[in-house]
Amino acid sequence: MTTRTEQESGQAPKTPTRGAVPKTGQRRPEAPHPAKPVPQPRPETDRRRPRPESGPSRGRPPAGGRAAAERPRPAAMRRPARRQRAPFVLLVVGLLCGGLVSLLLLNTVLARDSIAASKLVDEISAARLQNEQLKREIEERKLPEVIAKQAEDLGMKQSLDKVNPYTSGSTETGQAVQGQ
Repeated sequence: MTTRTEQESGQAPKTPTRGAVPKTGQRRPEAPHPAKPVPQPRPETDRRRPRPESGPSRGRPPAGGRAAAERPRPAAMRRPARRQRAPFVLLVVGLLCGGLVSLLLLNTVLARDSIAASKLVDEISAARLQNEQLKREIEERKLPEVIAKQAEDLGMKQSLDKVNPYTSGSTETGQAVQGQ
C-alpha cells in the first residue's frame, strides 16, 4: 500500500487547523506490523491422564498420517487470571453484617437507656409531687386556726383577761395559761 504526497498528486494542500504545521516532503514507508509470537511447545510434563484409545481407531495412526502424530501439540494458551471475586464479596457482606449488628446493638442500648431515663423522669415527677404536698401541709399547719386547735387539744386555753406584756421580769410572759 503506497500513498502519494500532496506534491506528487498535484493537489493543493488543505487548510491546516489552528496550531498545525503543514506537512511537506515524502512519507516514510510504513514498517510492517510484527507478527504475533508463536507459543512455544511445553515440555512433555503434561499432568493430564492420557486417554485410552478405544473404538475402531485403536492402533491406527491419526488422520494426518505419521507426521501429525509426531508433531508436538501447541501449548495451551493460558488465560489471564480471572479476578477472584469471592474474597471481595465476602468482605463486603461481612462489613454489611457487622454494620447491621452494630446498629442493632446501638439501637438496643439506646432503647434501654431511654427506658431508664423515662423511669427516672417518672420518679422525679413523683418526688416533686410529694415535696409539694409536704410543703402544702407545712403551710396549713402554720395557720393560726390550726395552731389554736392544737393548743386546745393539748389542754391550753386562751386568756383574754390578762394581757401579758412583754417584760423580762415576768415569769408569765409568753407562756400559755393552763387550766383556766
